[in-house]
Amino acid sequence: MKTLENLVVIHLSATAVYVVIGQVKASDDIRILGVGEVKNEDFQYGSIKHWDRLKSAIRQAIIEAEEMANCRVHSVWLTLSTPELLSKNSYGSVDVDSGTVETRHIVQALSTAKDKDMPPSHYLMHHCQQGIFVGEQEEMVDDAIDMLANKLTVMYHLMMMPVASRQNIQKLIQACDVSIDHILFDAVSSAEYALIPEEREQGVCFIDIGASTTSVCVYRENRLVLTYCVSEGGNKATMDISADLGISMIEAEALKKRHGTVDVTSIDASQFVTVPRIGMTDEITVNVLQLAQIIEARYIDILRAVFQELSDAGLMDFVPRGVVLAGGGSQIKGMIPFAKRFLGMPVYLTNANKAITAYNGFDDEQKFSYLSSRVQDRVLQTAFGALLYSQSEQFRHSEKSSPEALKVSRMSKMKHGLQNILQRLL
Repeated sequence: MKTLENLVVIHLSATAVYVVIGQVKASDDIRILGVGEVKNEDFQYGSIKHWDRLKSAIRQAIIEAEEMANCRVHSVWLTLSTPELLSKNSYGSVDVDSGTVETRHIVQALSTAKDKDMPPSHYLMHHCQQGIFVGEQEEMVDDAIDMLANKLTVMYHLMMMPVASRQNIQKLIQACDVSIDHILFDAVSSAEYALIPEEREQGVCFIDIGASTTSVCVYRENRLVLTYCVSEGGNKATMDISADLGISMIEAEALKKRHGTVDVTSIDASQFVTVPRIGMTDEITVNVLQLAQIIEARYIDILRAVFQELSDAGLMDFVPRGVVLAGGGSQIKGMIPFAKRFLGMPVYLTNANKAITAYNGFDDEQKFSYLSSRVQDRVLQTAFGALLYSQSEQFRHSEKSSPEALKVSRMSKMKHGLQNILQRLL
C-alpha cells in the first residue's frame, strides 16, 4: 500500500504569509489539509523589512496550518519573488567515461553549468532542466540515465539570488523551527498551477502581478526559457492615487478596490464619487475617469517593464498563446480588456486547477467547508502550485542533476547489491 505524503509550502508575499499543508495522493490529486494566513507587510520587494515581525507572522501561520491539519511541520518548500533574481539559460557538457550515462554525469553537468555561468556572489535558488543532448543526437531527451554515450550536454535554466539574501531567508525560516527543502521562484510555482500543457508547448508568457513585484516566466516547447522579476506591483497604483488625490494609503486602497478600473474606455467621464476621510468629518469628491487614468498609467508602466525584458530576450514572437495573468494586482477591474488592447495579443486570467481539492477525512463538516472555500482562493494559487510542482515531471528531471541525486543513486546501488547477496545466500 502506497504511503501518502504530506508536503508543506510557505509563500512569502508583500501582504501576507501563507502556509499550506497538502496530502499527495497522486501528481494530479492533492488534498489540502490545512491553511495558515497571517497579514504582514514585512517582506517587500523580495527583502526582509522587519525580522521579528516577519518571523512572528511565519510562526503564527505555521501554527494555524498545523492545528487545522492535525500534524507537525518540520520542513517546508518556500516560494517567493525577488527583483534580485538573476536568471540565465546555460548548459553543462561532460564526457561519459564509462560509456553509459550515470547519475554522476548528470550531476557533473549541473556543476559545470554553475561554474561557467553563476557569479561567486550568487546562490543557485532554483534550476529547471530544459533537456539533454546525448552524443551527437540533434533531438533533446528528458532522461538519459542508462543510455549509451561518450558525451552528453544538459541544458538548464538557472535561477540565482545573492548569497547574503539566501542566507538571511534560510536563517529566518530556521528561526521558526523548520528547515527548507526547496526554494522556488514564485512565478514558476504559480505557472505550475495555472498553465495548461498546450500553452507551455506553443509558447506563453505568464505574469504574476503582486503588491510590490511582478514576476514573469516564459515557456516554449514545454521548456522554461525565461524568468525575471521587476520592482513594480499593484501597490504602486495605490501610492499614485494617494499622492495625486492627497489621501492616505488606506483611503487610496479602498477607493481603488471599490471604484477603480484600469479600463478607461469603460468610464463615464461625468461620473463622480465621494470618499469619506478616515478620522475626519469632511469628504472629497473624485472624478472616476481621473481615478482610472491614474491606475492606467501605473499599469502601463508595469506592462512596459515586463515586455521590455521580453523584447530584450528576443522572445516577443515566441508567445503565440499570449499572456496568462495571476496575482492580486491582476484582479483590478478592467484588466483583461486593457491588457488585450495595450499588448495586442490574447490575455487570460488563471482558472482553478482541479488537481487541488479539500481533504475530507476529518469528520468535520465545518472544517471541510472552510478548506473547500480556500481551495478556490486566488491568493493561495502560488502555494498550491508549489505542491503541484513537487510532483511534476519537470522537478523529477531537474532533481537528477542535484548533488542529492548521488546519495539516492548510491543507496539504490547498495540496496541492489544487498539483494544480490541475499539471493546468492538463499
